Amino acid sequence: MPMVRTTDGYLIPWDKTMIIEQLERETQLATTVFGLSPISGGYAEKISDEVERRVRLSKPKFVSGPMLREMTNNVLMEWSEEKPEFGIYRNLLTRVGAPVYDAYQIDTGNGYEAKENANLQPNPETVHKKKADRLSKEEYLLLMPPKLATAHHQGDIHIHTLEYFGSRPFCQDWDLRYFLYYGLLPDGKGFQSSVAGPAKQPEVAILHSVKVLAAGQTNFSGGQGFMYYTLFLAPFMRGLPYSRVKQLAQMMFYELTQTYVTRGGQLVFSNIQLPMGVPDIWRDVPVVMKGKVGPDVYGNYEDEVQTFFRAVTEVALEGDHWGKPFNFPKNENYVSPEFFKPEYDDLWMLVHESVAKFGAPYFDNMLPAYRGYGKGISCYQCCAYQFSASPETDPAFMEKLYFDEGQHFSMGGWQVVSINMPRLAYRAKGDYDRLLAVAKENMRQAVEVFKAKRKWMELSMKNNMIPFATQRPRDPRTGRRAPPAVDFGELVYVIGVVGMNEMVQFFTESQLHESEDAVRLALRLLLDMEKYRRGLEMKSGMKIMLARTPAESTVQTFAIKDLVSPRFREDARSVVKGDLEQTLAHVKGRRDLPVYYSNGTHTYVGANIPFGRKLDIEHKFFPILSGGNIFHAWLGEAYSDPEALYKLTQRIARHSQIGYFCYTKDLTICSACNSTSAGLLDVCPSCGSSTVRWWSRITGYYSDVTGWNAGKLQELQERYRMSV
Repeated sequence: MPMVRTTDGYLIPWDKTMIIEQLERETQLATTVFGLSPISGGYAEKISDEVERRVRLSKPKFVSGPMLREMTNNVLMEWSEEKPEFGIYRNLLTRVGAPVYDAYQIDTGNGYEAKENANLQPNPETVHKKKADRLSKEEYLLLMPPKLATAHHQGDIHIHTLEYFGSRPFCQDWDLRYFLYYGLLPDGKGFQSSVAGPAKQPEVAILHSVKVLAAGQTNFSGGQGFMYYTLFLAPFMRGLPYSRVKQLAQMMFYELTQTYVTRGGQLVFSNIQLPMGVPDIWRDVPVVMKGKVGPDVYGNYEDEVQTFFRAVTEVALEGDHWGKPFNFPKNENYVSPEFFKPEYDDLWMLVHESVAKFGAPYFDNMLPAYRGYGKGISCYQCCAYQFSASPETDPAFMEKLYFDEGQHFSMGGWQVVSINMPRLAYRAKGDYDRLLAVAKENMRQAVEVFKAKRKWMELSMKNNMIPFATQRPRDPRTGRRAPPAVDFGELVYVIGVVGMNEMVQFFTESQLHESEDAVRLALRLLLDMEKYRRGLEMKSGMKIMLARTPAESTVQTFAIKDLVSPRFREDARSVVKGDLEQTLAHVKGRRDLPVYYSNGTHTYVGANIPFGRKLDIEHKFFPILSGGNIFHAWLGEAYSDPEALYKLTQRIARHSQIGYFCYTKDLTICSACNSTSAGLLDVCPSCGSSTVRWWSRITGYYSDVTGWNAGKLQELQERYRMSV
């Protein structure tokens, strides 16, 4: 028998008992993950005999450990016809990773998912992350029930942030008061990092807030944010000259956009909710700062909230040293009834000057009744996920509002799974009952994915693998342990919809903007899905929400998977958006192609329709999608009038059900003179250089379009823009 080169680098004599031991050891995972018994000793020996027989026949000079593993897996696969559990054993013994050629492509900034995330700029950390991503994604799919893995692979559903599926939750919106009271433990334990007490100075409070988001990013796969950011920091601004307050705002922006260290060398994906005054619900709530609660109340800091809001907005308006906008944190302007008064008009005009210049801010609109304003708290997070709490949904709401014994708000998401909506229509063939049935089928699959996620997260918490989120520092006054930083019982699971426009187009032969019947069909299906969601929530005991998902790469992935599917490709060709001719010419050899489905419940981006018509269609979906949605207003090259934009914002906020919206302005940034200009220009208007970069909003954040996938680049070209 040949010598064996082991995976850890040794050359040892042949010994088939090592195959037996490997089978018996590694199939123990079958019990942990799938509830199946490990392989029996008798079958392990039979398999080792068969592998040995095949090696003898091939007469190699030596064999490697990976080669023997693959031969063992071949035997398991062949014998799984009679023993189905052998298919599971084969998954457990599979070697995950990448061929050398694929790994080399990643080293050069190409290959595997090179354009999957526009927030990643190629660098050494990105290379390492992409290799780890590939290994992790393969592992988690192999350790998932095969039917769910197949549903993801073939494009019925998409499991987002799969690379982090077994290691961390999705996104988190933090209650800054927790850290203003307890201080900062960046590692969650205090043994790897230094421990800071509660901030006493404004600069320290700002820096702690930045470090919270950066540390949170190590424990979560998605965005990190703060609710009521200007409110909770306002007490630190009392008595400061405006120049210092503005410098504090600058510090926050630059620290967050220069902390280039998270998830493969990218910026912290961050957002801050910005009330411009004190919301009514917080007026009588005691201030939390410097390790103390009260006796002062937030209602006494109206002037400081306005001052800090002005400073944050002015810094955002000025941009960085080159004059380009800060892409993070996302400024979530808090729109509520008490702030649509004349005394706030100057602040609103400042916001809309920023919109006119960069298009960067977002608007978190509390006015629609379904947002529950005045009854609780609510925020938009990450790329447009909505989270809320009220006395009706949280028995401890008042204790959290008043920070009683350290109780605080904790809002975020465990996991997101999106449904390929156009494929539902392809399968239904015009039958609504069938359409709803397959939608429910995919929703059940999503819940099964959530159950798998829950098992992984229970394991992670048991092994203390999410330390920042589970930290329990000592109370600076009583010495008692604090509640955990994150109340995992409050995190939700999100079922997302992708390509609703193409779904109704195939089913009714009209896009959303072309027919009221198409809109009615979309609303009918979503209402039925929402009803079914409530049932799934009750049955599973999980908090589940329905949402439009950002899906910056998933809109392309679903479209391509449908175009390469023998079953669905003809149907997909009739509705897919983008350059179909170029895609079909290259679809056999490439995956980054210029096709896409419409995002969420949005109308087709290229639809040449009046703004009011677009608004009238898309606002109808917001009350149904409790997990979040976003409305985009694409602005043209011309400089917009801030006053006209403010009037449009009031119209949207007061007279529609839009809960979250933004204006997007395309920008050209010159590499030669570093100037920033409006529009997508081939030549810099300042210096005439052609070495320019384009910036725009991909879904829920601004970025350099060189990092966009071909589908999103095609969408960028097709967007119908308006002038205001």
